[in-house]
Amino acid sequence: MHNPLKIIFFIIIVFIISSCEKDNTFNMRKYNPPTAIYDFPDNKLWKHRVNTASYANEALKEFNGIELDVFFVENENEFQLGHDNPTGISLDSYFDSIPKCSKYYYWIDFKNLNSANAFKSVEEMKSIIAKYKLQDKIIVENSIPELLALYKLSGIFTSLWIPDVSGNLFTSIAENNLYEDIESIVSNYQFDAISAHYNMVSFMEKYFRKYNCHIWTNGLTSENDKQQIINYASKSNIKVILVDYNLNFLK
Repeated sequence: MHNPLKIIFFIIIVFIISSCEKDNTFNMRKYNPPTAIYDFPDNKLWKHRVNTASYANEALKEFNGIELDVFFVENENEFQLGHDNPTGISLDSYFDSIPKCSKYYYWIDFKNLNSANAFKSVEEMKSIIAKYKLQDKIIVENSIPELLALYKLSGIFTSLWIPDVSGNLFTSIAENNLYEDIESIVSNYQFDAISAHYNMVSFMEKYFRKYNCHIWTNGLTSENDKQQIINYASKSNIKVILVDYNLNFLK
């Protein structure tokens, strides 16, 4: 009778070896990465979760880019700001309240993209982009590649949200599985970036060193944490870093 613990251990070793063999496979492919929406090596910081126009106007005194959360409300046929639920603040009015809004960059976390609202929401986003001259200034983020692809096909910058598997019990296995999924997705859909929690920086550097990567740094708010963010900013594949500081310490 085989010892089940030895069998499990053997399986884990096989997965780890397989992962090592695939390390940097994507990085070594003859692949032209997409142009970054925002590629200013000395100023990668954007303000995180800016969901009112008044907050936006304050944040844009320090940062060239901000992140906001939106829901598409079908009965109103409009995007509304909100992290957990729509707040009634329309995206249209949000941009209308930012003087010279086309000067800046916007990472839009689309919270409720689904098959029912995908086509309508694309048309509304195209309308807003045209109205406020934001063609090269908006990047839409979501985790559903088949639906996010509709934005990509409409000429809108797109970022694929990827999960944080750094705390997984079998991290090497989880990373390998995630790598295979993302490699297939970005090869097929050619999204402009991938985005993740800062815990995934080592994963991004290991597997997607030649791809545009965006990160958020929830929980890094102290003076000591600034050095960690500066280290992330030094990595060439990291193009945007969302922070919760009020001042842009890379200016």
